[in-house]
Amino acid sequence: MKEINLKKQFKNLSIEKSFKLYRHLWRKAEQYEVLFNFPIHLDIELSGRCNLKCENCFQNNLIKMPLGFMNFGLYKKIIDEGASKGLCSVKLQVRGESFLHPNIFDAIQYAKEKGILDIQITTNATMLNEAFSTKIINSSLDGIIFSVDNQHRKSFDSQLSELKNYSSVEKSIKTFLVIREALGSKKPWVRLQTSIEETDLSSIERNRDHIKTKFPQADLIAINRIQNYKDDEDTYPEIQKNYRLLPCCFLMQRMAIYWNGDITTCCMDYNNRFQVGNVKDNSIQKIWLSQKMQKFRNLHLKGGRVHMSICKHCNVCTESISETIFVDNTPRHFADLN
Repeated sequence: MKEINLKKQFKNLSIEKSFKLYRHLWRKAEQYEVLFNFPIHLDIELSGRCNLKCENCFQNNLIKMPLGFMNFGLYKKIIDEGASKGLCSVKLQVRGESFLHPNIFDAIQYAKEKGILDIQITTNATMLNEAFSTKIINSSLDGIIFSVDNQHRKSFDSQLSELKNYSSVEKSIKTFLVIREALGSKKPWVRLQTSIEETDLSSIERNRDHIKTKFPQADLIAINRIQNYKDDEDTYPEIQKNYRLLPCCFLMQRMAIYWNGDITTCCMDYNNRFQVGNVKDNSIQKIWLSQKMQKFRNLHLKGGRVHMSICKHCNVCTESISETIFVDNTPRHFADLN
């Protein structure tokens, strides 16, 4: 496996050419063709806290560690190292609701000023109002992902009843899209995603059409299966029988950094069982190229994923071997769908 200096790939390139190259390199890493000397993407947890506890989410009493907000100085340290090494994209969310962070817009702006090509956020949209939406649209955010499903609806109704009901969030998303259109802005692109219990194609298309009708200005719509987030159980009940476990591309593309600086392999490791280091003690690059990370990669390449807890239960980077089971486990980066 060839190791490549990520920063050198983008020397003297325009932003447009850099973005195209970044997507090309992303796919090469996905196929385990190259190993960069720094992750091409980082999931950065500005907030470990969330204002919802959805039934099927790990925030619903599954996380065993303290949760808080990332210190802004620590965040800048992460971005500074990433920018100096060729980091291309960040998602400013892992386990919590990032718009709770008091410096969220400063964080977006700082990353963009440092040259990060692609900045994204996933949100439950509970904090949206007209002024806040306008501020998001006028920021340097490249993409935003909203979850619109029954799980969020039930949690919203039970915990935030003072805000009337979940329909107010759906209304806020609609208002967000209308404001973006009125401002003539193409960014942030908007992805709407929902999770359903059914696995047949007709149910998937029915839900997709429903969302498209309700939110016609949305750029992307994703229909996923409801997952079991208990990290010692299969995410899908039939995963061991009907799915083939492939080497996970996350090990070649990205790492997750929690609010306190701890680094793990991906967001599915919400209790940090695979901790590979902390940015307060070591550089991200040193952790990325560590023997522990390489051991994980080699194990996945040799078909040993089943010997790693969490990985053996995870649906990411798997393929269905049953024609009757719907699956959409190809780990796409949102920019690929834009």
